[in-house]
Amino acid sequence: MSTTSISQLPVMEQFLTLQGEGRFTGHAAYFIRLGGCDVGCVWCDVKESWEMDKHPSIEVKHLVERAVASGANIAVITGGEPFMHDLDMLTSELKKKNIRTHIETSGAHRVTGTWDWITFSPKKFKA
Repeated sequence: MSTTSISQLPVMEQFLTLQGEGRFTGHAAYFIRLGGCDVGCVWCDVKESWEMDKHPSIEVKHLVERAVASGANIAVITGGEPFMHDLDMLTSELKKKNIRTHIETSGAHRVTGTWDWITFSPKKFKA
């Protein structure tokens, strides 16, 4: 279940970059890093994302507008652990703008949203 409203999401950062790994390496991608993580990997390189309340809630429509303005045709949703949130509205609105939806997740939570690409990074200490 979502821990925030589906029309707003806690966002640590968002930026245009080139995808640096996997099948879409080298493709322009708009990254949306959501706040909140209950997995807590000791090797995490973005521990600043863990506390959901430390990040501003941003309207989905504004996230989509920024993704569209970036010119990228891929949006990568990451975290933290993005599936702590209901992502149905975000992916629906991105797809209406012909933006591919990719996610990076531990797989510890129920999948929400409609995805073109899912990258799993399972954790041995979290089901």
